[in-house]
Amino acid sequence: MAAMLASVRSALAPRVSQQDVAALAVELHPELPPDRIRSVFANTGIDHRHLVRPVEWYGSEHGLAERAELACDQGLELGARAARAALDGAGVSPESVDSLVFVTTTAVRSPALDASLAPALGLRDRVRRLPLFGSASLGGCSGLALAADLVAAGDRCVLVVVAELNSLMFVPRTEPPSMQAVVSMALFSDGAAAAVVRAGSPGGVEGGGLELVGRSSTLVPDSLGVMGFDMAATGLRWRLAPDVPALAEARVAESVERALADRGWRLADLEHLLVHPGGTKVLDAVEDALGLPAGRLGWSRRILAEHGNLSAVTVLVMLEAVLQAGPAPGPGLLTAMGPGFGFEHVLFEAGPRW
Repeated sequence: MAAMLASVRSALAPRVSQQDVAALAVELHPELPPDRIRSVFANTGIDHRHLVRPVEWYGSEHGLAERAELACDQGLELGARAARAALDGAGVSPESVDSLVFVTTTAVRSPALDASLAPALGLRDRVRRLPLFGSASLGGCSGLALAADLVAAGDRCVLVVVAELNSLMFVPRTEPPSMQAVVSMALFSDGAAAAVVRAGSPGGVEGGGLELVGRSSTLVPDSLGVMGFDMAATGLRWRLAPDVPALAEARVAESVERALADRGWRLADLEHLLVHPGGTKVLDAVEDALGLPAGRLGWSRRILAEHGNLSAVTVLVMLEAVLQAGPAPGPGLLTAMGPGFGFEHVLFEAGPRW
């Protein structure tokens, strides 16, 4: 059976101004040049962010146990809200869900939040629960790819829920003070999103819907230290090598070409190209590597400006916006890069097929 993306909905934390967060960063890092901090924030391409707590909350000390508990509470609340909206949008009853895929890197608990989400949503007690942890920005693509695989294996309906509470789990400042902490403060947002993937007839997509038609992964050798999160006494410390944009530029073309070749597509065939907006420098590097014209990654830059980097949630928020706008018929590619260092791709068809 074909995997049809029936619905995508998001539930985001309250919206805050990037300038307000920049002012807090200056306050939290008096040892660093304030003009340099403001420059980091100004160069992100972000206008607004989503934080689960008021900006001033982050200016005071909060222990890791408190923040981890808050992250799970907020992840469950936002995830359930997004999931209910996605099920309603697809016209699917909770009892019809065969599998629940739950993705996070920041809501850390055992059992994972899927064990609480399932009964909260009214899913069957025999629903298959598949938690995915630690993939960060790759997680949204990974969750959709797994859902499509589950449909191919016989599931009729898969619910994917992604929740990231970055502001609660990232270390707000380091000792000694580091620009890495400032960069993480300048980029990340909080929120959740959910998608319903249903079985359908191959080529049966219509009315602006999407059919998930392929997936591809690339793991770059000897790159474990390039990007990721290290556990510290006070939370997750973001690890980002300065050469990430250069690595993305060097590797993305080959990874994209291989993903498209599996389907017999070329880059020029794509009607839709949606790239996880990890930051403006990464998007610039992808544009250069793929030889894209200006504006080709317009959706990525728009989502980054309006919402910041929501980690794994971002690609679903982008898909939600594209579906609401009514995508033109044709082939598309959803791409993310992240810890590994790696790439995850999901290929899709929008609208009627020829």
